Amino acid sequence: MVIRDPVCRLALAVLAGICLVQQKARAGNEANFVLYDHHTDAKGTTELNLLSDYSGGAPGDPSYVAQLLEMERAITDQWMGALYFEGDKIEGDDYAFGGWRVESRYRLFPYGVCLNPVLYLEYANLRPDHRYLLEVVGRTDEPETQAGSEIESRLILGQDINEKLDVAFNWINDVNLSSGDWEFGYAAGLNYALFEQAKGSDESAGPRRADDWSLKELKLGTELFGGLGDSALGLTLDPNVTQQYAELNLRSELNNGLHVQLGGAVGLSKVSEPGLLRLMFGYEFE
Repeated sequence: MVIRDPVCRLALAVLAGICLVQQKARAGNEANFVLYDHHTDAKGTTELNLLSDYSGGAPGDPSYVAQLLEMERAITDQWMGALYFEGDKIEGDDYAFGGWRVESRYRLFPYGVCLNPVLYLEYANLRPDHRYLLEVVGRTDEPETQAGSEIESRLILGQDINEKLDVAFNWINDVNLSSGDWEFGYAAGLNYALFEQAKGSDESAGPRRADDWSLKELKLGTELFGGLGDSALGLTLDPNVTQQYAELNLRSELNNGLHVQLGGAVGLSKVSEPGLLRLMFGYEFE
């Protein structure tokens, strides 16, 4: 097939150029709360994170505070595993255990592959009204489903545009193991390095020191995420029945392994939570 349209030729040339950009193997999480990209940590790296959400709730729902404890381990340079525990305090109720999740994430190819795909699989056993917002799927007018365990899968596509900027897209599937119902969602966004320590400066200082509070990296993350419907009523982006959000985040990482991330999400549809404040403290070690 010969492509004669000059616009199509230009678009293909730009896409090919992006895919051929030399990618740098970067370890660690990016500056987003819902979106995953194609980066994985070096084998043996362990990360502990405590995340908190503060929200006035969706229309008609009470306000809440929710926490997520994450323990993540790089099993190989391409395979990550994680365990999560949730808790929340809903207005008018006592603090309650929200449930737990176990996750596996595998990058299929070495860095340098265009739109490097990552396969994500998660088993979750959560209280039906748990509050921590780790993803958004489905629609608000769907019929009531039975409480039970769920399996979430994602196709993660990510690309390093250059050494400072990367973009990613997630297609999210969530199936309730009791009812067999499927819900769908998405997340898309980017990460941009506002500051990175000069190359070689951290290696010359020797092994990581616990008293080294100097800034290693400062990143800006933006993400769009929301529900895409379900298997019962069909796929949709109707803002009257799906939650949609835009989020802006800032992540700082220090040379001693500590990192802090602050973010704010704004609801874009009338059934979304109007605003969500998000905070994360973490530590990475080998």
